[in-house]
Amino acid sequence: MSYALYELAMNEDIQEQLRTQLQETMEKHDGKLTYQALQSVNYLDMIFSETLRKYPVYPFLDRTCTKTYRVPGTDIVLDKGVFAFTSILGIQRDPQYFPEPERFDPERFSDANRRNIPSCCFMSFGEGPHKCLGLRLGYLQGKLGIAHIILNYRVHPCASTPKKMEFNLHSFLITPRDGVPLKFTRVTK
Repeated sequence: MSYALYELAMNEDIQEQLRTQLQETMEKHDGKLTYQALQSVNYLDMIFSETLRKYPVYPFLDRTCTKTYRVPGTDIVLDKGVFAFTSILGIQRDPQYFPEPERFDPERFSDANRRNIPSCCFMSFGEGPHKCLGLRLGYLQGKLGIAHIILNYRVHPCASTPKKMEFNLHSFLITPRDGVPLKFTRVTK
């Protein structure tokens, strides 16, 4: 949620578009942010997915080879029992799969564009049979938190907000080096 709020603060047009959609959704659902109401805000899902693309929780996936495998088109052989690591951060910021990967662009995850993302290039919750069991709960909690904040506050960068996010190199997870300092002002209704 911190990274999403950072990107919304740095991209006020995206923040305002989200706020408008959330307010319209609240009006349609008698002022209640129900599960169904939250699921109907597609732009929020796009923002959350784009945030996870730029800032996956884990920088890599690790798997153990269950059988010897030759990488097609190479002489590389992975023996059974070898640990294999895949860089999620590297793939999800590769311009071959995500043009202008440093740019925050929720439209990458619109219904029209999502199908253009090659399989296994967006794996913020893992992939395959070992995909995170908490994926749906994680999305729900994150989207609910962002929705409540954006409905009630405008998020702005402050003097100490970094122009470019840098990561803490001493952390197992992808965490910001200097935190995510932001300024919040209440939305007047």
